[in-house]
Amino acid sequence: MNNYPFNRILLATEHTEFDTGAERLAFAMAKRCGLPLLVVVPMLDNPEYEAEMPELVLRDELEVADKIAALRVQAEAAGVQLDVRVRRRSEIHTGIVAEAIESKADLIVIRRRGKPSFLARLLVGEMVSKVIRDTSCSVLLVPRAAEFWSKRILAAVGDTPAAPSIAKTAGTIAGICELPLTVLSVAPDQESLSKTKSLNTLNVVLASASSPNVHGEVRIGNLVEQTIATVKESAADLVVIGRQRYHLMPFGKQGIMQNIAGNMDVPTLIVAA
Repeated sequence: MNNYPFNRILLATEHTEFDTGAERLAFAMAKRCGLPLLVVVPMLDNPEYEAEMPELVLRDELEVADKIAALRVQAEAAGVQLDVRVRRRSEIHTGIVAEAIESKADLIVIRRRGKPSFLARLLVGEMVSKVIRDTSCSVLLVPRAAEFWSKRILAAVGDTPAAPSIAKTAGTIAGICELPLTVLSVAPDQESLSKTKSLNTLNVVLASASSPNVHGEVRIGNLVEQTIATVKESAADLVVIGRQRYHLMPFGKQGIMQNIAGNMDVPTLIVAA
């Protein structure tokens, strides 16, 4: 029986070296939940390219077929049932978002970033950031070397309407995995400390409903810096944060969400608000 807060998991992968972490965690989650795993393999759709160079299009399609076959072999070895779809779009991220909508996925598992480019400094890849921006479901960002969480979960909450949902989701996962949970709130200054402590207490109570091993922590300072420091000090190997509604910033300027996820080597679960 699936007790996780997610019932339909969608793995978005191009089956490259950058996708290995996302594939590994998606397989692990599907097996633990006893769920079939939805998979979307996105492809670029370029009518002019297809008309002028059909032989290259055929080559691309054969490569994708080989990748799907390899994924099926891995899934069989892991004891996971796959439901694979190929989405052709003019932009990669739109195919992923469209599949999430059509399949009614409540979680997308995806790599943190892909191959280096002129945007190589981005902490979270441009395509991945667009998926987060445009989808309405939760998203799990996975670094290449990440493993399924086994030590501690950290929920970073703020003074936002999404805070209870973040705490509740983190508490549910921590309870099922029998892991300790830290609920972190960061006050920007001394003046806001009292309110932050009160909100943290409420969120700890929410998380405790599903997990008995929960404690709250309040820090003062920069949200990104304090979150990263707490992750390192607590040895947390899953971070749960809220979605930051934003428009993609140009030329490597990314927001709080990307700065948290991009500066750690652990998976980051972005909870849908």
